[in-house]
Amino acid sequence: MTQVHRHLQFLFFAALVLSAVAQPVKLAAQAANGTRVLVCESSNGACNQPDAKLDTTWTFNGTAGTATSSANSAPSRLTIEKFDNDAIVVLRVDDSGPTAGLNATYSGSVHGTQISGTVQYSWAGHPDYPANGTFSAVLQDAVAAAAPQPALAPAQSALPPNLLVCENHGACNAAWIFSGNQGTATWFTRNPVKASLTVDRAEPDYVRIRRTDTTDGASAVYAGSLHGDHYSGTIVYSSPGHPGDSTGTWTATVPQTTCDPQANLEPADAMRIGQYALMFHRDHDAFSCYIAAAKAGDSNAQMVVGLIYYQGRGDIAQDYAQAFFWLHKAANQGVYAAQRLVAEMYTAGQGTEKDPALAGIYTARADEQKHDQERQQDMAHDSAERAADRNAQVMSSFVLGATFGAFLFF
Repeated sequence: MTQVHRHLQFLFFAALVLSAVAQPVKLAAQAANGTRVLVCESSNGACNQPDAKLDTTWTFNGTAGTATSSANSAPSRLTIEKFDNDAIVVLRVDDSGPTAGLNATYSGSVHGTQISGTVQYSWAGHPDYPANGTFSAVLQDAVAAAAPQPALAPAQSALPPNLLVCENHGACNAAWIFSGNQGTATWFTRNPVKASLTVDRAEPDYVRIRRTDTTDGASAVYAGSLHGDHYSGTIVYSSPGHPGDSTGTWTATVPQTTCDPQANLEPADAMRIGQYALMFHRDHDAFSCYIAAAKAGDSNAQMVVGLIYYQGRGDIAQDYAQAFFWLHKAANQGVYAAQRLVAEMYTAGQGTEKDPALAGIYTARADEQKHDQERQQDMAHDSAERAADRNAQVMSSFVLGATFGAFLFF
């Protein structure tokens, strides 16, 4: 097996194993929906034979799992300690039943959908232990899932075209956009990350999506299921040369990207929806949300409306007079990016008369605003509420920076 094939085999099984966090595992479920490994273990090498009896089932939920067999009514606890291109290590602990207190370490090599290796047993108080054995296993669900799937139609229709994604309990800063079973993704960070997406499976009870970053070749497999109004599950991250080097969790929802003019939204809600619209390239919808908040006096919304008029976006024509009107309002409320642009517009005479003196005043205000922001960021005693508010502002600056130009916001 080539290195590439082994790498794909690792990612495939790791996604199957870790996806179980997102849904209860049922042993009676179809193999393609479960995460089962069929196992044989013995003390005399019998499991190395072609007709070895695979009479134990390992079922994983994330990196944790259980082992069940007809010979032992009490399930054993399992933990995946290692899983890479070449090897897997699983720890077993028996907490109850006739083998209570037995521990075992399974160390094996991965060959396609087959695993084989050795077992080291320990059992305090029993004279025949420590002991050694062998085991073999088949990645049963990988075999079933690798079989030809007659219909990719679910992958082309079941997932919503837009998903707002949060990872590892952090900010919901990723915009996933699908067309059929292919898609693109952008993570709005200081240096935005872009990736291509491929939907392998898309059903209500199971989704699997592969991500490949377009910049550094990093990749990930997202597996999970639909829970009410959101998807959630687990992630297997890989970097070049280090497949499966970390794991995480994810949730995804369908973002609201339009503001109902009859809804009487609070400015903060209109701003949030407008930000989502920008993330998903819905400039006109974003403008409708931001203009509503700007008219209600929100300084950041006024700044964004001014930027849209300043640059001209989509069907909104460039209009320096309107840009200056809104940016001037935002600048007078202390918005740094607006102060910088107003100073430039006074210097160039864009949307207003040239006025070097006022340009200098707004430049000085922007510099002072910048210093104030840096001082606040350095304060170690910020409250949790203040920190949460600052994180929201940072997220907003990432989205606006990616949309209008990072030089305005950092």
